[in-house]
Amino acid sequence: MPIAQVNVADAARVVGALESFDRWHAPWTFIQAVRAAAHLDAGDRVLLEQAWAAACHADHWMSARTLDAGAAAAEHVVSKRFAWLSPLACRQLARAASYAWR
Repeated sequence: MPIAQVNVADAARVVGALESFDRWHAPWTFIQAVRAAAHLDAGDRVLLEQAWAAACHADHWMSARTLDAGAAAAEHVVSKRFAWLSPLACRQLARAASYAWR
């Protein structure tokens, strides 16, 4: 799959929404909370869904021996496929995906 190309403004909005999530006491709310960010437009939400799908892809989680290994694999793939995401945004996606796979 090719690396997603986005303009700087779109990237900044999506990254900001991902990085702003801080309710880790309720990790199951991650994707809904990020999707609901008021500053995201429809195109931003498409980018978000693509990154979320990559983080949750079964290959990372089914082939990993541990949850931590799955999260590391997901973070790596997301950081390569969506190079415009910040390291923190990639970590947030992988962390949230790990809760989805628990």
